Formats: sequence, C-alpha cells, structure tokens
Amino acid sequence: MKKLIAFLLCAVAVAAFAAEDIKIVKVNDSNFEKEVMQSKKPVILDITSTSCPPCLIMIPTLIGIAKNYPDIKIATVGIDEPGIDKIKASLPIRAFPTFFMVRDGKIIDQLVGAVKEEELLGALKYTPSKKPAAKPKKVKNASKSLVCKTPGQFNGLKNLVTISFVFGDYEIQNVDIVTDVFVPPELESRRVQMMEHVRASGKGEVTPTMTGFQIHIDNDCRFMKAMDMKRTSTYGEMRAGLELQGFTCQ
Repeated sequence: MKKLIAFLLCAVAVAAFAAEDIKIVKVNDSNFEKEVMQSKKPVILDITSTSCPPCLIMIPTLIGIAKNYPDIKIATVGIDEPGIDKIKASLPIRAFPTFFMVRDGKIIDQLVGAVKEEELLGALKYTPSKKPAAKPKKVKNASKSLVCKTPGQFNGLKNLVTISFVFGDYEIQNVDIVTDVFVPPELESRRVQMMEHVRASGKGEVTPTMTGFQIHIDNDCRFMKAMDMKRTSTYGEMRAGLELQGFTCQ
C-alpha cells in the first residue's frame, strides 16, 4: 500500500529491470488528456490511495498486466496527491480503488474494489494480440525482504502505512500491512466509533495506540485471503510499483 555494498548493487539492478519493464504511467491534471483520453492504446486508469488496503493488494495485478500486455496502458492517479483537482471533478470517484476503462477517448466501463486480472481485461473488452508478447525474463530475487512506508490520509486523518514483504526465489511468500492512524485530540471522542467501523468492514485487526489506532493485515487475515493477491511479483517489481505510488522502500 517508499538495508552491505554487494546487496545494494544487486537490489538496485533488479529494481531497475522491473522499473523499465512495468511501464506504469503516473497521471495528474497536467498529463491526463495526453496519457489517458488521447492514448492510442486502451487504458486501465487506476484511482488509488496509499491508505487503502485493496489498492495496495492490486499492485501486483497491475504490474502483471503492464508487463505481459504491452498493448494496454496502465495509468494511475494517487487520490491523496496534489494536482488532480480536475480529475476528481470530472470522474465519478466514490471508492478506492476505482478502475476506469478508456478506449478511443471514451470511458467504456468501470470497476470498483479489488478485482482479478481477467475482470479488468474483460471490462476493457481486450482481446490479446495474435502475436503473444515475449515472456519476461524471470529474475531471481536479490533480497528476501522489503519494507516500504508512506505518510497518507485515512478518512481525512493523517496516517503512516508500512507494507512489508518476505520473498521466495521468484514469488511473494508473505505480506504484512500496518496502517497507523493518528487521531487528533479534538476527535478523540470519535476514536472508538472509527475503530468499530473499520473492524466491522473486516479489513484487518484494529487496536488502539497512544496516538490513535492501528490497522493490521497479514496473510492470515480473511480480507487478504478474499482478495486472492497474486504472489508472482518479484522484489524488484514490487519495489518499483510501490515507489511509483509514493512509498519509500528499504
């Protein structure tokens, strides 16, 4: 949902490969028309938030589409970032993530929430090219763990999202997402209500903290299992994808 010399060189090399390979476009008001509405390729436009667990869980799926289907453009808009006022005013965004399918300058469909790759391709009315894309080279993970963090917002409140991965040689073995939500003194009376709302959604364990509350999601969480998160992304791909979303990784 941005820690030996040999290790760093290897990690940077893998991340650079993935960054070149995935080709996801970051969009704001200044390039929205060019990259999305005037695109010659069909576009999956991802409206995302770093404070949204389903958004984070979708990152490997989007990386996979961008990597395996070069005739599709993946574009992403960070809802908590500046410079997107026109986008927010022109698109019916009510939840995260929201995916808009754009062809020939027209929105032909939209999906809300974490969805599978085949659902995205179906909504885009995408038919694979007759000539299949070259299969990407399988890159062995240089690192066995990755921790990425970003400040953000949770329903208007400041938060800190920490997402941690443990990798096997070629896949994700474990993912752990912790969101620390900071509740200001003037809203302290509503803290319990906010915690109960999150708890009722089933999106992780919720516990109080000195400054607010914490939401924790891991492999055993029923929400994570329901999302059926793809496990084939490598260290480099996940790092590149998260840094594109504004995370600082180590």
